[in-house]
Amino acid sequence: MNSRNLGARFRSWLPAGHSARRLIAASFVDSVGTGLFIAGSALFFTRVLGLSTVQIGLGLTLAGLAGFLGMVPVGRLADRIGGKRAIVVLYSWRGVCFVVYPFAREPGVFFVVAFLIGIAEWGGGPIVQGIVGAVEGEQTRVRTMAVIASVRNVGFSLGAVLASVALVANSATAFAGLVFADAATFFAAAVLLSRLPAAANATTGRQRAGKSVMKVHNPLFLALAGLNGVLFLHSILLTVALPLWVVTKTEAPSVVVGAVVVLNTVLVIVLQVRLSGGSSDLPSAARRQQWSGWCLAGCCLLLALSARTGPVWATVLIVAATVALTLGEIWQSVGAWRLSYALAPEDQRGYYLSVYELGTSGISAAGPALLTWSVIGTGDVGWAGLAACFVLTGLAVVVIAGRAGRILTTTIADESTPGKPAPGVAMKQSQES
Repeated sequence: MNSRNLGARFRSWLPAGHSARRLIAASFVDSVGTGLFIAGSALFFTRVLGLSTVQIGLGLTLAGLAGFLGMVPVGRLADRIGGKRAIVVLYSWRGVCFVVYPFAREPGVFFVVAFLIGIAEWGGGPIVQGIVGAVEGEQTRVRTMAVIASVRNVGFSLGAVLASVALVANSATAFAGLVFADAATFFAAAVLLSRLPAAANATTGRQRAGKSVMKVHNPLFLALAGLNGVLFLHSILLTVALPLWVVTKTEAPSVVVGAVVVLNTVLVIVLQVRLSGGSSDLPSAARRQQWSGWCLAGCCLLLALSARTGPVWATVLIVAATVALTLGEIWQSVGAWRLSYALAPEDQRGYYLSVYELGTSGISAAGPALLTWSVIGTGDVGWAGLAACFVLTGLAVVVIAGRAGRILTTTIADESTPGKPAPGVAMKQSQES
């Protein structure tokens, strides 16, 4: 296949709108810089800043706490000033913080900078999703989010490869250079995003039914946010539990740890967009999260079995577990995007999406300790319990989303002209019953 055909296929893979493509470009630039930083962060913290492992851990914990505490206020701010303004401010904020990072050689300064970075890092995701909701139609939003996720994985991988140059140099100057390069990518992303159209900055929008048909403090909405957080444990499985299990409990060679990360990245790049279709309403989105629960449960059981075999079969089981985990990761995100879009009123989308993301930010903070204790320490019992948890979580999403769908349908019908259903309500009722 020649380069012209490849280019045509790539353009057809991208969303048609210029705004979505600009978002994708900014996400790619951001992810390349983040990949640069992640690959060299451990050496930067120890060689450049001279921090101890305890100080590094405390700083990163503060960053996670800042993200958890700041996500909802940042979402409210985005609703007030507009998503475009908010995301440009956050990217510029991160750029400034990373410019300061190499000079934060006192632990106290490091803690402050890490805290400020955490607010901007965690707060940006819901705003980007909100902008996608503003500039894309209802039928294309999830696919656009899937393209962004795929492109970000490509960027992370490219950034990690580029960082190897600095790692080979093995000098404090090179490690600091990675951080300055990351800062530059944030400023570049801010410039790209500043060119988004006015629609991306709208602070109000036409609501589906004239009012917020489901309050953000509704127990069903909060339950779906929490259940999504449980399914998001796949990220901790990949980065913490699986590597520790492979190294300490199985006979598989340690090189498998790096191989499964590469496999996961490649599969997400290849499959994320392909598997993003078909989640056009609440029931189908909930089923995607149920599929996620089944896949993650299968991953747990395969990993448990890997400790009972020799090196070859252990490796095979770990690879199969990684494939199951990746499918769970993809379907979790696809279901989450559609559910959160469906339940968030347009004029408060930043606020609602931020609250919905509290589940994932909370599990990101608690997950490593939770999985290390419950799985690595207990073995088969822990894996079986975690598998059951994933299955029950997927089932609960289906049940609660069905209830939420019926509430939405009833409320929309009540707000329409008496005696005359709102457009599309009858169809929704048949789909969601």
